[in-house]
Amino acid sequence: MNFDEELVLEQRYTLICQKLAAHKLPRWEAFPDIELYMDQVVAVMEKALELYNKVGEEESRLITPSIINNYVKLKIIPAPNKKKYNREHLAYLVMICILKQTLAISSIVKIIESNLESKTISELYNEFCNIYENVIPFVNMGEPFFDGAEQNEISSLDSEDDMNGFILKSAILSTAGKFVCEEMLSAMNSEKLNKK
Repeated sequence: MNFDEELVLEQRYTLICQKLAAHKLPRWEAFPDIELYMDQVVAVMEKALELYNKVGEEESRLITPSIINNYVKLKIIPAPNKKKYNREHLAYLVMICILKQTLAISSIVKIIESNLESKTISELYNEFCNIYENVIPFVNMGEPFFDGAEQNEISSLDSEDDMNGFILKSAILSTAGKFVCEEMLSAMNSEKLNKK
C-alpha cells in the first residue's frame, strides 16, 4: 500500500470513528411514555439504530415486526400488553439489536438478566447507553485495548456486579470494533475498485 492509499484509508477511518462517536442512543426518558403499536416500535427502533441499517439491504434490517414477534415468542423480551409496547420493550430491543452484531442471543439474554438482578431496566438501559457512547477511545487505531487504570480495574473484579459490568462493556466494545472493522474493509474495497 502506498502513501496515498494509507492516507485515504486513515481519513476514512477517522470519518468512521467520528460517525460511531456521533451516534447517540435515546435515553430511557427520551422514549415515548405512551404505549406503541408494532409499526411505531419499528419506526422508533430504526431511528435509534440508524447507524447499523445498511442502505439498500432490506434483508439485513436489524428490526422487523417478525423479529420482534419471535423475541416475544421466545420470551427474550416481555410480551406486549394488548399488542402495545412500552419503554421496557424499547430498551430491551435497543440493547439486543446492538449486541447481536457480535453475540449470540443466548449470551445477550444472560448478560441482560444478570445485570437486572441488581438494577432496574431503566438503570441498566441508561448505563448501557453511557458505555456505548464512551467506547470510541478503545477503538482508536494503535491505542492499547485498556489503559493502566482499566487493567487494574479488571484484575480487581471482586463482585458479581463488577463482573457483570465488565462483561457488558466488553460486549459493547466488540460491537463497536466489528462496526469499525466492516467499515474499514468496505473503504479498502472501494479504494481498490476506484483504481481499476
